[in-house]
Amino acid sequence: MVCAVAACSKSGNDTDDNSDPADLNSISITVEGDVNRQIESRGQDVNVGLLKFTKTTLEGFGVGSIVIDDNTDAKTAVNTGLMEVSLQEKGEQKGTATGSLTAENGNGHMDYSGMSYFVFYDTDPEQNNSKTYLTLTEVKDTAHWLKLTGRFRYNAAYGPSPLSEPCIKEGLANAGRIPMYNPDLCGAKKVKVSGNFTIYLDKVMQR
Repeated sequence: MVCAVAACSKSGNDTDDNSDPADLNSISITVEGDVNRQIESRGQDVNVGLLKFTKTTLEGFGVGSIVIDDNTDAKTAVNTGLMEVSLQEKGEQKGTATGSLTAENGNGHMDYSGMSYFVFYDTDPEQNNSKTYLTLTEVKDTAHWLKLTGRFRYNAAYGPSPLSEPCIKEGLANAGRIPMYNPDLCGAKKVKVSGNFTIYLDKVMQR
């Protein structure tokens, strides 16, 4: 195993060999802005996306969680989007995809995405403020599992659909402007999402 992140060591008995590594997963998420939530999830409540797993790279990797308020039945779903992650990179890595958040309650639901953030808020033509950023702080080989600890951050925004006529007209009158639309006139809203995670991957999946 090649590891050059903050820490990489080999230990044979960090977990029970017969246990499901997903039971050990944990994630802590902070949502600020139009939606304010603190999410703490463990075990099977941590969502992990992974398309391919090699000794040096995770392809199609993403983390998130869905939580439901027992008192109000309000549901919040957070997802970093899928990205390629190098297990050898010490610094922050930028994804090609964007993160998302869905907030549901009895009155309906609102979808926030990095793409909408680019349309309404991002002043960078390269969309750098609309992407997901992820940093691995620990990569640890535990014989049967690969333990990954890290953090992530992204911006996301909600935009009404369909857009109002004044919103569209103002955008057309300022064609070429970045961002494309005026968020206040269009009724857009934004959030900032950040989090920390620890997950275990079964090395049987490793190619």
